[in-house]
Amino acid sequence: MNRLIGASLVCLLAGALGCGARAQVAQVGGDAADHRLRAATEEAAQGDIAMALAEIKAALAQDSSCAGCWYELGSVLGQGGDFQGAEAALRRAIELKPDLAKAHYSLALTLIGNPQGKMDWAGAVTECREALKYQPEFAPAMNLLGAGLAATGQPEAAIPVLQRAVQISPGLAEAHFNLGRALESRDRLEEAAGEYRAAVAARDAYPEATSALGSLLLRMGKSAEAERELDKALRLNPDLTAAHYALARLLRGLNRTSEAAVEFAETKDLTERPANGIQSSQMSNRALELAGKGDLGGAAALLRQAIALKPDYGVPHYNLGLILADRGDLAGAQRELAKAISLLPGEPKPWFDLGRVLRRAKDDGGALEAIAWAAKLSPSDAAIQSALASMQGGAGGLGEAAVRQPKVGSASDSAAGHRAFALELRAEGDDQGAAGELLRSLALEPAATEARRSLAEAYARLGDNRRAVLEDYKVLRSVPDDVETRIALGKMLLAQGDAAEALEQLRTALRYRPGSAQAQAAIQAAEKAFSKP
Repeated sequence: MNRLIGASLVCLLAGALGCGARAQVAQVGGDAADHRLRAATEEAAQGDIAMALAEIKAALAQDSSCAGCWYELGSVLGQGGDFQGAEAALRRAIELKPDLAKAHYSLALTLIGNPQGKMDWAGAVTECREALKYQPEFAPAMNLLGAGLAATGQPEAAIPVLQRAVQISPGLAEAHFNLGRALESRDRLEEAAGEYRAAVAARDAYPEATSALGSLLLRMGKSAEAERELDKALRLNPDLTAAHYALARLLRGLNRTSEAAVEFAETKDLTERPANGIQSSQMSNRALELAGKGDLGGAAALLRQAIALKPDYGVPHYNLGLILADRGDLAGAQRELAKAISLLPGEPKPWFDLGRVLRRAKDDGGALEAIAWAAKLSPSDAAIQSALASMQGGAGGLGEAAVRQPKVGSASDSAAGHRAFALELRAEGDDQGAAGELLRSLALEPAATEARRSLAEAYARLGDNRRAVLEDYKVLRSVPDDVETRIALGKMLLAQGDAAEALEQLRTALRYRPGSAQAQAAIQAAEKAFSKP
């Protein structure tokens, strides 16, 4: 998937959790069709694609000329990965209502959205122009038009389009990022750096923009700043190939050859297989298809695979929580929804569904707190507000709840909260979950070396020695005299067959702590391995 527009595609393809609820479209149809369409929108927002499709098809059976219904059908089919079906539905919506700007924009996204297909950038440019004809100040369409012009070899034409997009919508992070790319391609480096920084400022966690900034700073000869930005990008997304490659080049230029070799090896691995984040997203979408067909066991298994690939991705945790609740495993559902909330603390749906699960588990107080918080996060969501009113009202009502963020996992979204939740998960043997929490903690507090040590240990327990080695090197950049980390690194390097580098790390550890029996024993093992022909 093209990195220029990846974040935009998530809105169409990965469901409502990642980008907020889908915008509503004025409907052309009767009350019955409108009612079904509202139900479909709610089902899609909760990730139930099969039910959403059933509602939309029922609405179309009542009114086949409902442009909004065709638009919603295209959006839901795209969310489920059916790009061909999405394209056909969106074209039908446009045929019925040519001035429906959002349909033109969604069609543009669909034309370049299929990660297995050829991206039709020329078609996307055409549809974005159509969207802007009917809605001239439509900043997301302007952003995608600029990305399309750049992708079709027209960066000079892209620059003023993207400048207008950020003027209209200064908080549109993707437009700043795409503008930075276009400016950098024309060697306008200082301006490009400013746009990358604006992209990062507009979105708390934007690893692609952070990586681009780091690579640009390296190009400008600012090695120390570049290393900080590239390290930050990889803390946010360890699968970011461009950041690994740029960091490898930087380290090689600084004669830090062992660290550079690890980064080059990681780059090679990532280019030979799909990034874990993309694989995890695809698995999560396939799991929803299985759940829609009634195969809850298969869906749960696939979601666990998605979580194993990328433990800091909240959507699979959320979907797994819903499926476990459907299967009657309320304790498991609570645990997964707590993890989802930890990773997606500002999203109302996980809070709402946690409240529903807690109510089923007879924890009425906890249920009321969670649903009240969901209502605060999404005051315009009629379903959430109705559920809250139902719980509070009547003779058997629970009364008012204090509207404060309940204590669930690391829902406070503080670095300390994530570390504490990681310890809980580790005590339960959930190293995947612990790794995810530690990644979140480090994104908020990058200099927390203890959390990074714990992350390296979690990766080592999971058998992912390469990631463990990477994290240990990062610890040692900040704390060179950390003897325990050097010994752990030396042992892992030895296990990977790199006896020479293992010896260097272990001997350095012994210089810092001359009497270390652990370091001496490890050195003997490394020397023995190194002496073998």
